[in-house]
Amino acid sequence: MREPSDDSRGSIAARNERGADRDAESDRGASSDPFVVAERSLDLTTGEAAFTYRLGDDEFTERLVLDTEHVAGVDLARLDAALDLVHLVMGTSYYKLRAPGRVTVTRPLTAAQLAVAEAAYTHGLGEFAAVNRLPVPHAVQFDVELRPADPPPADAAAGGALLPVGGGKDSALALVVVTPATALAINPTGAQRDVTAAAGVPLIGVRRRLDPLLAERTRAGGLNGHVPVTAINSAISTLVAVLGGFGPVVFANERSADEETLEVDGARVNHQYSKSYEFERLFAAAAAELDVGYFSLTRQLSELATVAAVAALPGLREEILSCNRSYTQEHLGGRATQRWCLHCDKCLFTFLCFAVFLTPEEAVAMFGGNPLEDTSLADGFRVLWATEKPFDCVGERAESAAAMAHLARSTAWGGFPVVRALGEEAASFAAVTGATVAGFLEPHGPHAVPPAYLESLQRVLAEARPPVR
Repeated sequence: MREPSDDSRGSIAARNERGADRDAESDRGASSDPFVVAERSLDLTTGEAAFTYRLGDDEFTERLVLDTEHVAGVDLARLDAALDLVHLVMGTSYYKLRAPGRVTVTRPLTAAQLAVAEAAYTHGLGEFAAVNRLPVPHAVQFDVELRPADPPPADAAAGGALLPVGGGKDSALALVVVTPATALAINPTGAQRDVTAAAGVPLIGVRRRLDPLLAERTRAGGLNGHVPVTAINSAISTLVAVLGGFGPVVFANERSADEETLEVDGARVNHQYSKSYEFERLFAAAAAELDVGYFSLTRQLSELATVAAVAALPGLREEILSCNRSYTQEHLGGRATQRWCLHCDKCLFTFLCFAVFLTPEEAVAMFGGNPLEDTSLADGFRVLWATEKPFDCVGERAESAAAMAHLARSTAWGGFPVVRALGEEAASFAAVTGATVAGFLEPHGPHAVPPAYLESLQRVLAEARPPVR
């Protein structure tokens, strides 16, 4: 997510070959003034929370409007700690204007909270640093007083799981697997409402309002780029869980989030860092101090495995949307209809995965078109297994190549122009690692999913749709 939108693209490695120019550009982001995580407040009667930051002479206040109908008996110590987590990670949106490399936090933090903040401002801003030709990895010094964690309360959350949803295939799978549950959306859109309604799961909305001064300063020359949105949504979700007595907070981040997008001077840059297992473990430790569980349901799954399960749910798969062009400010304000654009990296990747399990007729009914018919999109598909992946939430390189190679051997899909153009190339790439669609359908790798949820997930996966022939 870029706030406001930034469509910078191209070869980061090539741009960073200009050593002297890069140093000059780095100076552009330097500042003698630290970024200050200042005051914050919450009015439980109105549900409005305010989070203030200072950067040089500028003061920014971001606001959240929470659903006060879902406020249970609140432990004030837990509430304070939850507000601190939100305050910390949400600050990345404002810090990036100058990226001074130093953050002052006015309230004491626990070691677990500080670890989350350090990860969010360094690896979580890795793409931002690379795009803006700042040193990678991005280094940040924190000025903060550490405090011991408060002992968790004796009573555990009893309101059922809280599922943050984006409206895509991952959300759809979680909505089917996790029960009882309540969905949560930040600035909910029609797509999020549609998929939760189709799953029969209630939805809570949180309104997030950026300080207008952020856009003004960005237009005036402030640095801009990707921020760790999943970290921000995780913190907001944890705050809602504390307020409403929910738990655990269940995300649906797959193992592909651990693959780097590119390398810069030997340093890994990951567009999806705050979806990674590394970040999950850091955030889970901070959430545990609030007596809120936190894990990713689909951590062991590839994107293809998730798609196979959702493809078997016709009443739900028609309601999902994973197109980032459909999440602009216009869409968030309800002033435009959301639909697949079928041109962006996310659309092409998602279509490619579903094509493995759907007939062309089914895919067109779901997406509203068939990008595999358009040879002008061949490079858009090819980049999915390129050395530098798109800065977007797409799957592993080998996974994309294996999917295209499978379509090339398929009677249903093999005749489409893009498949004919790329099938052999994709098969050669997949063969280097031995990647196959069948291999990506098997869960593997570390995870923190509790046994009851894992059993429910396995039951749904057992009904997954087989690949088309």
